Amino acid sequence: MVESMNTQEEKIAKKFTPETMKHIVYVTWPTISDKGDQIAWVDWKGDMQSGLFSSKIHLMNLNKEDALQGNNDIKKNTEILLTSEGVNEKQPKLLSDGIHMMYLSDESGEFQVHIRNLQTNKTRQITTLRHGVLRYQLSDDEKKLVFEATLWPDEVKNETALTEMTKEEKESWQEELDWTPYVATNLTYKLDEWHGMRKGEFSHIGLVDLTSGEQKVFASGRMETMETIHPSLSHDGKTVAFYGYPYDGAKGFDVELFTCDENGENLTQISADAGIYGDHEPAFTADDSGIVSMVFADFDDGSCVELPVLFDLSDKSHRYLIGEWDESLCHGVHPLAAGALEYGDKSPYFQLTKDGKYLYFQTGLYGRYSLCRVEIAKDVCPVEMVIEGQTDLQEFAMNESGQIVTVQADWLHPAEIFMDGKKLTDSNPWLSEYALSDIEEHWLTSKDGKAKLQYFLVKPIDFEEGKRYPAVLDIKGGPTTMYGMTFWHEFQALSSAGMAVIFGNPRGSTGFGREYCANGICWGAGAMDDLLQFVEDAVSFGFIDEKRVGVTGGSYGGYMTNKLIGRTDVFAAAVTQRCLANTATSYGTGDMGFVSSRPIPDHFHMLAYLEDRARGNIISYIDHYKVPLLILHAYEDYRCGFEQAEQVFIPMKERNPEIPCRMVMFPGENHGMTRSGKLYHQVQHLQQMTNWFVKYLIEEPDWRERQSQKKTEDDGDFMKTQEVKG
Repeated sequence: MVESMNTQEEKIAKKFTPETMKHIVYVTWPTISDKGDQIAWVDWKGDMQSGLFSSKIHLMNLNKEDALQGNNDIKKNTEILLTSEGVNEKQPKLLSDGIHMMYLSDESGEFQVHIRNLQTNKTRQITTLRHGVLRYQLSDDEKKLVFEATLWPDEVKNETALTEMTKEEKESWQEELDWTPYVATNLTYKLDEWHGMRKGEFSHIGLVDLTSGEQKVFASGRMETMETIHPSLSHDGKTVAFYGYPYDGAKGFDVELFTCDENGENLTQISADAGIYGDHEPAFTADDSGIVSMVFADFDDGSCVELPVLFDLSDKSHRYLIGEWDESLCHGVHPLAAGALEYGDKSPYFQLTKDGKYLYFQTGLYGRYSLCRVEIAKDVCPVEMVIEGQTDLQEFAMNESGQIVTVQADWLHPAEIFMDGKKLTDSNPWLSEYALSDIEEHWLTSKDGKAKLQYFLVKPIDFEEGKRYPAVLDIKGGPTTMYGMTFWHEFQALSSAGMAVIFGNPRGSTGFGREYCANGICWGAGAMDDLLQFVEDAVSFGFIDEKRVGVTGGSYGGYMTNKLIGRTDVFAAAVTQRCLANTATSYGTGDMGFVSSRPIPDHFHMLAYLEDRARGNIISYIDHYKVPLLILHAYEDYRCGFEQAEQVFIPMKERNPEIPCRMVMFPGENHGMTRSGKLYHQVQHLQQMTNWFVKYLIEEPDWRERQSQKKTEDDGDFMKTQEVKG
């Protein structure tokens, strides 16, 4: 039957708005069985009423031949939702018997390790940590596991760390905690990820014997008072590797690699000032003679690259597994993604093969994220491409047979599960009803001729040839991150509202080689010139109205937004998000206020040090802020403190009262609000930004002309008044 005209009209694509975010499902933590016949993953979905996100584990039983051949017929595969309503589960691990799965569940009130029989669906709780388990790793023989948990010293001493609280006990404990003052004795007393100061708690590691059920927290000797994170077990199950925080003072956030035995004894520090990046578990070599960790090396040119390092346990020596200047296929390991639609726990981004021959790792180059490997040999080996990412490869998992399952996204699709290049899931089918705008990739030579620059251009969703549109330059955070070709809801919302979007990777970004991000260019004129060149080139295509270009960005992007509107007259409106504005006052307030400039030379007096920080102070350009400015900031941002937003807002209102300026504060949120905050705050944040640009780039595009005319008229009235008085 031929569809009626009305039915066809009803199928007109919807526009993506900030409110659309509430439908997004985030896919994370893939895992694959040893036989390759099962995969599991986690999806996260937000709730607008509570603002919270729930996590559910899915299982897919694959026909083995289909899995090996990459069969794309999803209907032949059986997908099962394992998690019950009202319960959150995450970090699945499929066991070798093909029948059981280990995972974290909050069914008892806190996230604890559980095991589920996939045939009977019966579950068994393994751990009983007082405040739950943050992460765990299973031994090769599946008879032990190591875990990380947050605990208070008294709980370890009085042996209540392994006893779960009842609901009543938890309420009483929380009330007592609320009455407890914060006490700081160390310089590293707060961190944005902690939502500020702690009240004495820190991470401990421990071990569970799955045969006897015995649980143990490692707290002897230095491990009683030293924070320990990300434990992993050797292949023989006798040694635990982990990262610890052994230092006080300005080095307090520096981690080092440690080992101990399975009982938490014989603590040994393996690394010393190597630049360890302790964000995922270290990996033992096949013979347990070495450990692979990631480091950010301290290069003389100030460049930033994360490299894999092999530590020899016999003599504590170490060597890079990738050459410092090997940039043929990647720029180090895992350049941090900017503007990637992600939520929830992420699986490790590097893994050693069972035979110990290769290290597989996620990486990025030129705006694309891939999976590579390097052979672990006596000398540095060249990097090999495993899965070349045309857009965004976010996570991967690999079994003993070398089969790989990945989480991948592209510009028009949020992340899904892939295997052998074929998509196995469709977690956001609703998105097919929406009109989405594609992107264009452009390359330029920097004006100083020293670099090739990459930027992207998004056209308005209802683009028509011959029309001119407003545009927004979006500046990424970091700056040691990389914008890639991945689904980013903020750009789609701006495009749907009738604006083009310009975004790219100015110098200072990772993913373009060491020279590209060396010598602090991200803070100087070089990166600013690159951003302005992106705008200039985009305008040259003829469909962008150069008088209606806005600018926005968060964190470093907020810093650059403030800088650009204070030093140029290119932009007609601005939205600065979680910004840095006053480097002099960020010392001693933000959690990185002292770290980024340490150590202060002994001969440097404090006044001279603060004056030096003030020289790079963009707040001093506030008199030049002549565009409508929206300030978006979380109240509990401990990286770029809320006072940074106030220091923009107050002088704007005092010195530029004729300029529209609004400050919007989000209570209870930290620096990562737009990625991990409450859903309704994420929606409101995007709505505020979109509305501001709609108002001053579309609805009132002549605001500056009217303001200029009003000033001329006011000046004329003033002169007439003076003549009358005369």
